[in-house]
Amino acid sequence: MRRILAALALVTSLATTALPALATDYLSGISDLPLPDGLVEAKDKSTVFDSAVGKVVTAYASGPGTADAVHDFYESTLPQLGWEETDEGNWRRENETLKIDVLGPAAGPVTATFTLSSEN
Repeated sequence: MRRILAALALVTSLATTALPALATDYLSGISDLPLPDGLVEAKDKSTVFDSAVGKVVTAYASGPGTADAVHDFYESTLPQLGWEETDEGNWRRENETLKIDVLGPAAGPVTATFTLSSEN
C-alpha cells in the first residue's frame, strides 16, 4: 500500500510540475539551435558563409507568440546547450557568438533573426 501511495505521489508531482517547452524543430544552418514550438524557419532567407577563418550564419523564423515568450524559451534552453548570455539576446559558447533579435507586436506574430559567428 505504501508503494502505491508513493507512486501516486510521484505521478502527481510530475504532472503538476511546470516543464520547459520542448523544441521539435532546429534551424537548418545552426543544427543545434532549437526553435520554440510554433516558429517556422524561412529557409529561403537563410545564409551561410563558411571560410578558413570562420563561419557566419544568418537565419530567420516566424510564427505566433510574443517576443517575451521567444526570449524566455532561449533563456531557459540555451544554457543547457552550453551557451552563456552576455547581454539580452547575445550569447557566447567557446569560440561562437549568437545574436537573437525578435520583432513583433505584443500579441504576435513574431519574427526572429539568428546570427551565429564562429572563429576557426
